[in-house]
Amino acid sequence: MAENQRKLPLYIQIKNKMIHNVKDGVWKPGDAIPSESQLIEMYNVSRTTIRQSIRELVQNGVLETRRGSPARVRTIPPEEGVNPGVLHHEKGTHFSIKVIRSGKASHALHARNSLELTEEEEMFLIERIRLADGKPIAFQQLFLPYSIGKTIENDIDTSFDIFPKLGEQGIYYTNIQEDVSASNATSFEADVLGVSPGEALIDIERTTTGSGLKPIEYSRTKYLPSGFNYKVEIGS
Repeated sequence: MAENQRKLPLYIQIKNKMIHNVKDGVWKPGDAIPSESQLIEMYNVSRTTIRQSIRELVQNGVLETRRGSPARVRTIPPEEGVNPGVLHHEKGTHFSIKVIRSGKASHALHARNSLELTEEEEMFLIERIRLADGKPIAFQQLFLPYSIGKTIENDIDTSFDIFPKLGEQGIYYTNIQEDVSASNATSFEADVLGVSPGEALIDIERTTTGSGLKPIEYSRTKYLPSGFNYKVEIGS
């Protein structure tokens, strides 16, 4: 799978490919789609990713499932169903992360409000540098409700994208809202990114919701412009 698609969670990429199969008539309404094992081989991804993609398509009304029977195409999605809208991609070939610190957080009021947590409820913070081809491209702070953050605590040193790991714990997102703006690098951000203080950065605030529209993650990621690509797609 193309490296420049990594910003979009893997199961969403697979979901979009499956939607195209329905749109293109490869899978018609009433048809059984390939088995999980066949889809794993077809897309070269894990069983968890396939199941999460199918779950999304069932929730969207594109597929239907019955106990003991293969998933079948229920309906052809409207044109806007395959339009990803605004996409942004990290530039590079080999991506990795370097964790600066992780653990309980209590003083980030905006993050707490975004997660809709009370003052008594704890947050889990992951502060890290995102790297492409070994070079820093972004400074990122991830905040999660503490109970959710603890489920992936052992994976944060290796997980460039946390959503597949959350999916393995049965925690799925239903919506992502991002706000994109510009900001100037603080002295600390400049130091970890290897630039001068005050240099312009692309600033992305993200709030992710799960079942029942309950926030499961809030993050703020500040990118070097050289490590980031912004794209708007209109139509399928």
